[in-house]
Amino acid sequence: TNCYATSTIDLVVDPLPIIAPLTPFVLCDDTNAGNLEEEFDLSTKDLEIINGQDASVSYHATAADAQNNTAPLPTLYTSGSQTIFVGLEDNTTGCRSVAELELTVDPLPTTTTMTPLSECDDDADGVTVFMLTDKDTEALGGQTGVTVSYHATQSDAENNTAALSSPYTNTTADTQQIFIRLTGDTNCYSTMPLDLVVDPLPVPELATLPSQCDDDTDGLQTFDMSGVAAQVIGAQTDMVVSYHLTPTDAEDNIGALGNSITTTTPDVQTIYIRLENTLTNCYATSTIDLVVDPLPIIAPLTPF
Repeated sequence: TNCYATSTIDLVVDPLPIIAPLTPFVLCDDTNAGNLEEEFDLSTKDLEIINGQDASVSYHATAADAQNNTAPLPTLYTSGSQTIFVGLEDNTTGCRSVAELELTVDPLPTTTTMTPLSECDDDADGVTVFMLTDKDTEALGGQTGVTVSYHATQSDAENNTAALSSPYTNTTADTQQIFIRLTGDTNCYSTMPLDLVVDPLPVPELATLPSQCDDDTDGLQTFDMSGVAAQVIGAQTDMVVSYHLTPTDAEDNIGALGNSITTTTPDVQTIYIRLENTLTNCYATSTIDLVVDPLPIIAPLTPF
C-alpha cells in the first residue's frame, strides 16, 4: 500500500562514574612483624573512591572481575603488597569504571638489643647527665631513612609523644630504663628499651710514702711508687693507678710518670694520682706529697 508512519527513538550514552587517581593503601607490618602481610579493611577506601557520586564500590583481584562485577574480595582482606582492582558502578545507569588500587605493606624499622648507656656519677647521688644521641648510630644499625627519638615510657614511644631532649638527666637513681622509637620514612615505627646506668666513681684510699733523705743538698730525690697503688686501691677491684705532675694531666690521663719519680720541686712536691675503674672508665683523683728531708748539719769541728 506504500502507506507509512514515523516515530523516534533516543540513543543515550551514559557517562562512566569517575574514579580519581587513588592514593596507595599502606599498612605497617605490625601484626606479625617480618611476614609482610596485613589485614586491609577495604571499606575504608569507599568514600575516597565514590567521591560524592551515587555509586557503589566493589574490589576484585583482576581487572576482568572488576569490569564484570564478579568474585568480589572480602571487605577484610589479608594480603601482602599487591595491585587489586576497584569497580565503581553508577547506581542509576549501571555503568562501571575500573581502576587500580595499590596495597602496600611497609616493613618496620629493624630493632636491636641495645648496650647500656653508662655515665660516671659526679657527686655520688646516682644522677648524672646522659648524651642520648650518642646511641643514635647503634640504634640505627646502618638503616637509612629512619629517625631516632627517646622517650621515658613505652606508651610515649608508641604514641610518639614527650620525646626526651639530649642531654638528659636521669630521674631514677643509678639505673633507669627509657625507650627508643625508630620511625621510618613511611611512618612505620619500632620501639626498643635502653638502660641508662650511673656508674659510681672509684674512691682513692689515703696513701703515704716515707720521706727520703737529701743526698746532695738540692732538695730533690727519686721515689719508688710501686707500693702506692695498693694503698690507693684498697679493697676495690678492676682498678688501675697512674701518677701525674698536674691535676689537669691526671684528669685528662696524659703524661703518666711511672713508678720511679724524681722530684723537680725541692723539699716537697705534690704528685696527682688517678684511680680508674677499667670496666666503667670512671675515675677519681687524689694526691700524695713526696718529701725530701734535709740532712743534719755538722758544723766545722775543732781538732780533738
